Amino acid sequence: PLYNNLHAYVRKKLRENYGQDKISATGPIPAHLLGNMWAQSWINIYELVEPYPVKTSLDVTPKMQADGWTVDQMFRTSDDFFKDMGQVEMPQNFWDNSMFVKPADREVVCHASAWDFYNAHDVRVKMCTNINMDDLVTIHHEMGHIEYYLQYKHQPVPFRRGGNPGFHEAVGDLLALSVSTPAHLQAIGLLDQVEDDQESDINFLMSMALDKIAFLPFGYLTD
Repeated sequence: PLYNNLHAYVRKKLRENYGQDKISATGPIPAHLLGNMWAQSWINIYELVEPYPVKTSLDVTPKMQADGWTVDQMFRTSDDFFKDMGQVEMPQNFWDNSMFVKPADREVVCHASAWDFYNAHDVRVKMCTNINMDDLVTIHHEMGHIEYYLQYKHQPVPFRRGGNPGFHEAVGDLLALSVSTPAHLQAIGLLDQVEDDQESDINFLMSMALDKIAFLPFGYLTD
């Protein structure tokens, strides 16, 4: 029911934006309008469907760009996030060997991923990072995988992996959810104020729904 409600609401907003002759009032939403190649996340169309546009925007991308954030700063902020929780600091080889930006001299697969080379010290992230909020959250997700690798590096190799692939993703997403809260964004200087009212809460929950609830059919299908 929650997915059906989200789908109907987003479809209504897209009909208002693109025209009622382009999108059915009762049928499926054309996937190419949902802001993601696989339609697995709809967060990129948040501005089109935001319930209360007059409230403070939760998209801190303009703030990051105005303040001159760098890719290194984004990863260092994530490292601080884990250290503040008492987790393992990223080893020096992580900084030396990871691919944080797209190389200028060759084509690469830019889908963000975390890698454990199973030698108890070599862990890396591969990512074509851009200065935006989505990538900031993704960095925390991928470094959540790295934290898992570092915590289990002393175990025999068969026990270094998650109990199932979904468990590893759950660890990463748990951390990503924590990072995207208004309180944390304010703590790292990306929100000037946190508005504690129902309309702001609805906006935040909508942003979460576009990323997490919209993913459910895709996840079920691929599983």
